[in-house]
Amino acid sequence: MRRAAAFLALLLCLYWTRAQGESGGATGNDITQTEIQSEILGVKSTSDQTNISPDIWAELKELRDMAIEHSVELRNSKSKMEKLEQENTAIQARLTASEYKNAVLEARMNASENEVVKLKIESADMMARLKISEHVMEELKRENTDLLHRVTSVEDKNKVLEARMNASENEVEELKRQNADMMARLKINEHGMEELKRENTVLEARMNASENEVVKLKIESADMMARLKISEHVMEELKRENTDLLHRVTSVEDKNKVLEARMNTSENEVEELKIESADMMARLKISENEVEELKRQNADQPKVAFSIGLTDSGLIGPFNTDITLKFSKVITNIGQAYSPSTGLFTAPVRGAYYFSFTTLDRRSSAYRNIYIYHNDKRMLLSYNYSANANESVSNSLVLQLEKGDVVYLVLPAGYSVYDDSGDITTFNGFLLFPL
Repeated sequence: MRRAAAFLALLLCLYWTRAQGESGGATGNDITQTEIQSEILGVKSTSDQTNISPDIWAELKELRDMAIEHSVELRNSKSKMEKLEQENTAIQARLTASEYKNAVLEARMNASENEVVKLKIESADMMARLKISEHVMEELKRENTDLLHRVTSVEDKNKVLEARMNASENEVEELKRQNADMMARLKINEHGMEELKRENTVLEARMNASENEVVKLKIESADMMARLKISEHVMEELKRENTDLLHRVTSVEDKNKVLEARMNTSENEVEELKIESADMMARLKISENEVEELKRQNADQPKVAFSIGLTDSGLIGPFNTDITLKFSKVITNIGQAYSPSTGLFTAPVRGAYYFSFTTLDRRSSAYRNIYIYHNDKRMLLSYNYSANANESVSNSLVLQLEKGDVVYLVLPAGYSVYDDSGDITTFNGFLLFPL
């Protein structure tokens, strides 16, 4: 498994280098699934020529799937970043439009406030004129014989009228203060302004009607009392409308508070997304640097791996002396470090190497024995005994070799091994890493 993992890592590095060269330095998220599959098919074609084992090819397919998954994740990350940028642009445009609307609203509210002040002045004048008319009307009702009494009564009524006038003036001042406060609060909402304009239009119409009634009072004294009652009714309507307006302004302010809270939440989320995007870009940069470093390391690392079968001749041995097994059927010999003519693997560089072997003997009721040598030193003895035929012996080890050291398998005297076209007896090895 370690040999296969190292071989797959080597193939991935070769593919990465080729993809970078063909795309002009494209980043990892620019590699499409089709390009990866095409490259893997090319590697499969090459592996068919060199007879890569099914286990290695299965691991290569797994590695391809992992590369496709990472490519999809990178594309999704890029799509999310673009979407965030679009949302930020839309929010900025909305904020600009809102600022413009607020400026227009402020100008319109100032104009409306001036109109309301003017209306209040006209209302106060109308109230004074109506009070005078009321006094005249009361005087006409009294008989001439009771003139003194009527004069006294008029004086009393004048006092009452003065008190009512003072109260009315106080109410007008209070209404002015309330309206000034409401005008200031209405500057933040265009909808409230539209409502106020409509109400002011109704008020202006009513005030015009009241003024017309006052003119008629001067001409028709008989209708003075009825028109006075209409005027008082209009004043009550105005008070009710102002109360309703206050409630509506309060409701608008509450809605604006909710909108402001939602805007703050949205801004916080945007800031968090910006931080996450910056962190993602930093992590991506680190990952790209690590890949570049691995590519440089793999480019400098020598490529050494072999997998060989013994023979197609069947039974080998037993012999009277120990012999070096010469595995003549080359399956893979990357780096040409193994010699089929001598049976020796010669280390091309100083490093850690992995070796494994499997031997088969078809004899029954026999011992099976095999040695692995490092130079002239026996490093490993593997044996077993079985009463059955077709028993195998397998083992593996890691050796630290100097450049020029040799490794080989030895069949002891009196023992035998078997191999045929099925490659039952094999010898394998590869460089784990140089030292």
